[in-house]
Amino acid sequence: MSDTPLDHEKQAIIFDLDGLIIETEAVYCHIWQREFAKAGLTFDMVGYQNLIGAHHIVNGYQPHQQLADHFNNGVSARELRLAVEREAYQTIQHEEALPGVLQVLDEADEKGILLAVGSSSEQNWVHGHLKRLGLFDRFDTVVTADDVINAKPEPDIYLKVLENLDVAPQNAIVLEDSNNGVVASHRAGIRVIAVPNEATFGQDFSLATAIIPSLEALNLDDYFPA
Repeated sequence: MSDTPLDHEKQAIIFDLDGLIIETEAVYCHIWQREFAKAGLTFDMVGYQNLIGAHHIVNGYQPHQQLADHFNNGVSARELRLAVEREAYQTIQHEEALPGVLQVLDEADEKGILLAVGSSSEQNWVHGHLKRLGLFDRFDTVVTADDVINAKPEPDIYLKVLENLDVAPQNAIVLEDSNNGVVASHRAGIRVIAVPNEATFGQDFSLATAIIPSLEALNLDDYFPA
């Protein structure tokens, strides 16, 4: 961060993208579960959940490698992963913003609260979906994994958002759906509201300020009193 004092009057809401603004994680999860069932294998849901919200986890669960090893038919793990990604992308391209997203954006605008996206996905993915949804221009800054050295669960993405907006951490909240994102926000010193989805339900959200079932349940007055 720069040495310039932060503007303590500014406030911000920082959105994750995948699983928070649009449903992506459950789409991937359903495809992997289907493919594992067809192969007679058990999909490691907990192992898969540990990947959600992070850009890259060393020695993390690799369902594509497990399937490739099981089939042992010359089809590589990379080919299997790309096939799943292609199928998932075709579905995700038709996904609309999740319930409550537009409501929060509108309420934040009314309150004069700055808006940002902080995502561990690549820039092309994040910018592409936000533009497809007509939401890109509603955010004051968008930070992706391409903009920092370390993605979530490290705090770099959220610290970069604060720097771009010139907002103090205590004057912001993060909206997250995954444990990795909650941990990243906590490490950045920002309050975080967990909004679990189908793919992240049951994760450890003990570091979150609150857990809500949907963005429709978010009351901004609880975090930005008049």
